Amino acid sequence: MNKVMDYYEILGTAKGASPEEIKKAYRKKALQYHPDKNPGDATAEARFKEVSEAYEVLSDPKKREMYDRYGKEGVFAGGQARGGAGGPGFGSMDEALRTFMDAFGGGGGGSGESIFDTLFGGMGGAGHERGRGSRQGASKKATIRLSFEEAAKGVEKELAITRYTSCSHCSGSGASSAQGIKTCPTCHGSGQLFQTRGFFSMSTVCSQCGGGGKIIKDPCSSCKGQGKVKEKQNVKVHIPAGVDSGMRLKMGGYGDAGEEGGPAGDLYVFINVDHHPIFKREGDDILLDVPIGFGEAALGVKKEIPSLYETCKLTIPEGTQSGKVFRIKGKGFPNVHGRGKGDFLIHIIVETPSHLTEKQKEILKEFATTEGVDNHPQKKSFVEKIKSFFSEG
Repeated sequence: MNKVMDYYEILGTAKGASPEEIKKAYRKKALQYHPDKNPGDATAEARFKEVSEAYEVLSDPKKREMYDRYGKEGVFAGGQARGGAGGPGFGSMDEALRTFMDAFGGGGGGSGESIFDTLFGGMGGAGHERGRGSRQGASKKATIRLSFEEAAKGVEKELAITRYTSCSHCSGSGASSAQGIKTCPTCHGSGQLFQTRGFFSMSTVCSQCGGGGKIIKDPCSSCKGQGKVKEKQNVKVHIPAGVDSGMRLKMGGYGDAGEEGGPAGDLYVFINVDHHPIFKREGDDILLDVPIGFGEAALGVKKEIPSLYETCKLTIPEGTQSGKVFRIKGKGFPNVHGRGKGDFLIHIIVETPSHLTEKQKEILKEFATTEGVDNHPQKKSFVEKIKSFFSEG
């Protein structure tokens, strides 16, 4: 003979459990055995009906009192529970599903989610439309163009934006008065419409109120019932030193006003930095190409090199080759995250003399007769490698 389980045992709660504990236990069990999560499973279907029946009784104070005194038969004897006319228990799966929706606040556990979200974790994607409840306003984006120097040193810019702000005339309600706001007659204030087809329960946003649960009967004259008005605004944007093209700054609360008292969206400012005619940027380093003459490279020279911040004195030793890079620490871009500064890289380019005069040519010819292999270390190394290659062959 099968044991008739106690309703408290079915839900896994103690007899003295509070209404909140009863509801929490039911939600957990109902989600576990819901037929949409267990298609074709007769055992899960039976368990779903069982836990729904237990919750139907224990969530109602009068029925619970009758159950605690006289047991299951005492509750159903007077036809007080759903399905009572057909004897103890639930008459159909539809009744169990209605209990399920009631327990989840009409389709979302009180959080504005649909039954679909509750069962399947929001598989509808990030674009799934919510019903009632406050919502953050739309975010805005803008682009600011900076010079190379402004990006290096930081700057404050003023940006003109157009956004929707809460209507001051109606405080964002959209109605000319409190009496002008009525509960939506289609969804009865829930913001959602529910459909049950067999074992599957779905909710959709109410088309009449757009999910707000209310409709405006007497619209505000300023915002025409929208609760928001378009406004032009100048915003000061503090741009930190070290920004680069492609970076963005987030300014919280400078987007469009929220819905149903929700927070305003954000403003995202995208950065574009102009190229510099002399300097180049490599990460946080600044690169400068410095051409020098043949004689300067051979004999060495002291030069004053311009940087973004100050003039730097650089000693170029004799025999400097083209392509040599000198590094001056801490004279580059500040790191935008505050991790110090990059370096100033000076790239030497030795130019070969052109458009020589006859006298210059004579001097160079005479100089060439005095050159030895030690004057050209790279040339010497190259010749030795060539000789080695052919001797091995």
